[in-house]
Amino acid sequence: MAEGLGQVISWYVCTVAAVCFLAVRLVVKWRKFKAFTIDDYLLILAASCLIGDLAIQQYMWDRGMASIGTASRENFVNIMQMIIPGSVLYVTSLWAIKVALVIFYKRIAARTKLQTVYNVVLGFLAVSWLVIFFDIIFQCFPTNRKWTQDPNKTCSSKASDINYWLTILLNIGTDLVIISLPITMVLKLQMPMKQKLGVAGMFALGGFVVISSIIRAYYSRLNETMLTCTVSMIETAIAIIATCLPVLRTLILGHISRVGTSRSAGRHYELSSRRPGNGTEVTQHNNTLITGGVQRGHESEDELVKEGTSVSSIGMAVSDQNGITVAKEYQVFEEPNSGDGKGRIRF
Repeated sequence: MAEGLGQVISWYVCTVAAVCFLAVRLVVKWRKFKAFTIDDYLLILAASCLIGDLAIQQYMWDRGMASIGTASRENFVNIMQMIIPGSVLYVTSLWAIKVALVIFYKRIAARTKLQTVYNVVLGFLAVSWLVIFFDIIFQCFPTNRKWTQDPNKTCSSKASDINYWLTILLNIGTDLVIISLPITMVLKLQMPMKQKLGVAGMFALGGFVVISSIIRAYYSRLNETMLTCTVSMIETAIAIIATCLPVLRTLILGHISRVGTSRSAGRHYELSSRRPGNGTEVTQHNNTLITGGVQRGHESEDELVKEGTSVSSIGMAVSDQNGITVAKEYQVFEEPNSGDGKGRIRF
């Protein structure tokens, strides 16, 4: 067996798995909505970069990357020439996934104060990608210094260290921020703790990506090129799959929780800001519903909104193409007689 063949096989397994999950996501969304959203296109970009990275790593392996110390001079140069495009594709795929996730969370939290937070995170992701991109390009310029045999023209080890820590810290740091973004919403859900933990766990799948990033950083520091490439593929594949799962669960199952009423065709859970009154008096009851509706036949997305909000007496809703509806609900209550023989209606 050729050296490193097992790892090469794992590259293909990761790529095929990620592409399959993305394909299922796209097929389901197209069947339901006949349209895609910007996060879908970002995931397509990420998957394309993953496939490109696979092609580059296969090219490098064919030229002796598994035993680079014994590679011929020509093969060594060919391998080193692929470092920059491979690194750019790797970073671009991860950052496209990060932006897709933030946009997904941003839609769920429509019309809330969290919009500002998400906008700031999106801006930071754009800036951090540009910083890493230009550092990859210019850390050792011109690029032929990476494989020159002239000791006076070799790349600076300090520049390499800066690129290493810059990529690692920004990658892991942004992952941790993105994982924590939906926590506020999940904590406000009115559902049993078991279900709440399930929803939180679904969003926290990105934790596996963080673990992969740390492992990759470890092997990269040891200059284990093959293992670094393998963990990079695993990291990107897990990130794509983790990003697809919340949407697939909502679209396929049609709901996120079992909370519902006999009048609702869709089921929902609530983000509530309830303020109970004194005694038996009922004051304003203002709920935000996050709903996964059930679509029948070729009903439009408007019908999805209607089904998801039929439990409301008065309300408005905004639905996205992930099958999730965010609605404001105002429920009307009748107060008991206050002593003057008259009842009161409050909402």
